[in-house]
Formats: sequence, C-alpha cells, structure tokens
Amino acid sequence: MYSKDLEKRIDSLLINRGIKGHVAADRFRQDFKAYLCYFDVVTDGDAENTLSLLEDESNLTSIDILGTNFRKSLWDLVPEKLKEDIIFPLLFEVLLSNKGKGIGKGELILPLIFSDYQFSVNNDGRYGVNKKSELKDDGASLKPIKTGVTDKGLVDKLNDKYFEGHAPGYVDTKKFSEHVKTVEKPEVYFDYFSELYPGCDITQLVGDVKKNYKDPVKFNTAVGKFALKQYKEVDKWDNIMYIKDKTMEIVNIADPSNIDSLNLKFTPKFKRGGDTQAIADGYVNVKI
Repeated sequence: MYSKDLEKRIDSLLINRGIKGHVAADRFRQDFKAYLCYFDVVTDGDAENTLSLLEDESNLTSIDILGTNFRKSLWDLVPEKLKEDIIFPLLFEVLLSNKGKGIGKGELILPLIFSDYQFSVNNDGRYGVNKKSELKDDGASLKPIKTGVTDKGLVDKLNDKYFEGHAPGYVDTKKFSEHVKTVEKPEVYFDYFSELYPGCDITQLVGDVKKNYKDPVKFNTAVGKFALKQYKEVDKWDNIMYIKDKTMEIVNIADPSNIDSLNLKFTPKFKRGGDTQAIADGYVNVKI
C-alpha cells in the first residue's frame, strides 16, 4: 500500500543515488512515485517489496562488472531478484525512456541496477571509491586531445600539405582509394598525426596505420583505438558506456587496449570543412 512514509523512502533512495539536480532527474523521481503507486494498484505486486529490494544494495549488480569490457543488453544487467519482482520490470520499461538535455535514454536507471553507483550531473556517473563513469549515446564522438589545443581547420591544411587534399578515414571506397593514391610512403602518417595530435604518443597508431593504410576498416579501427585510449587520458574516466537508444544495448569499456570482441565501428573525422562541432580536429565517432 502506497503511503507518505513510502514516498519519503523513495525520495531518500533516489536522491542518495544522485538522481537530482536536473529537470530529467526530477521528472524521473516523480514518474517513479506515480508508476510505483499505479502498479501497486493494478497488479498483484507490492510497492513496499519493490522498494525494499532497491534499498538493499546487496540485491543489485556489483560494480565490479564496470571494470570489465562487455557488450550486453541493459536488461541483462538487471539482477535476478529485480527481474523476478512483479512491479520492477514494469517500472523499468516506463522509466527507461526518461532523458533530457545531456542525459541519454537509460542513463538515469543505472543507479537502480548497480550497487554503489550514483548518477552525476557533472560526471555522468560515480561509483566505488572516486570512480568516474562516462556515458555516451551510440554514435557519439571521442576526442583524442583537449579542445583548443589545435585550431579548427588544421586537419584540412594537413590534408592539403600531405595528401593533395584527399583526407584519410573515408569508408566510401572511391574516396578512400583517392587518398591512398597520394601516399608514396606510409611513413608520411607519422608527420601527419604528429601535427594533428600534438603531445600524444602516436607510436602504436602509426605502426598500425602503416601496416593497414590500404584497408579502410583496419585503418579506421586503428585510429579509433588510439582515440579511445587518448580520450581516457583526456577525460580521466574509469569506464565508458555507449548506450544504443533503440535496442538498449550497452557496450562498456574499461580497458581500451582490448576491444576487438566488442564489434565497434569507428569513423574518424579528418575533414573539418563546415563542421561546427566544438571539439578539436581529428575526433572519431563510434557506433555499436
């Protein structure tokens, strides 16, 4: 039976899990209360039981999994006790779509799935002892260097300087072939990437690109792996999660050096043109 006491417990639970400080977070709390009450009335479930399960973090999925690389559906991460509850699966489906500016679908429900995990307006997510979780929509960008380190349009100048204006990184076979034709010696990529990514260790990147510069998929994957490692250095996250909106599939990366099994698709952006995105040239988009 829903009561004022239950409402106070809900507020305490969600606020302690960091679900506050944003319009979407406030809406999430209101929806949680409304639908928990609704499902308590229209099903054989018990709101008190559902809330008790969520309050006891031993019932939740251990945050240890965030220290591993995996590709799973969000529902697969829900602990069995919550899956077996009558109300929680219904509540999960309703709350899943709650999102807002800077907050993607599924992001706010993570503190109800993982133990010792809090939503954070500033850092996407916090867990354990000072651990930082980065949350991204499918297709979002990786920045290998901090914004402002290089000027916008640098990559276009480098394409003219080294490749007769034919940028690398295209998936389109014709455009990729036009680029490859300008490469007399693959050693040129050392100079190109040294200027594009100043201050970065490009040894592994150049080695991988020199071996695979005629293969568009392998070329882009080499650049993507480099960008992922660099992005971890730039933003200091402990894990990064990509969430696919339509399917609620999640890819979690804690170790950027071991991602081959995750089946990621990288699209480097080596042409600025009229692109107004406020990050440094040479960023990479990722799709799962």
